[in-house]
Amino acid sequence: MSASTVPRRTQPALPCHAGDPDLWFAETPADLERAKTLCVHCPVRRQCLAAALERAEPWGVWGGEIFERGSVVGRKRPRGRPRKEAA
Repeated sequence: MSASTVPRRTQPALPCHAGDPDLWFAETPADLERAKTLCVHCPVRRQCLAAALERAEPWGVWGGEIFERGSVVGRKRPRGRPRKEAA
C-alpha cells in the first residue's frame, strides 16, 4: 500500500509570522520602525490595518502602522524627558 500525499496549500509569506514576534510590540521607536518596514510588501497589509482599526488595537504595529491606545500614531516617541532645545 502506498501513502498518498495531500498537496499543501501554499500561504503567502507574512513577515509577522517569521522572526521575533515581540518586534511588532516593541517599546523602542527604532524597533517599531523596523517592523513597519517589514510590512511594506505584505500581501495582507490593508486587511490587517482595517481589522486593527476595527478592533481599536491598543498597541503594536498592524498593517504597517503604529497603534497606541487604539489609534494610529505617526511615530513613537522615546521614553523619558524631551530634549532641551538649543536657545
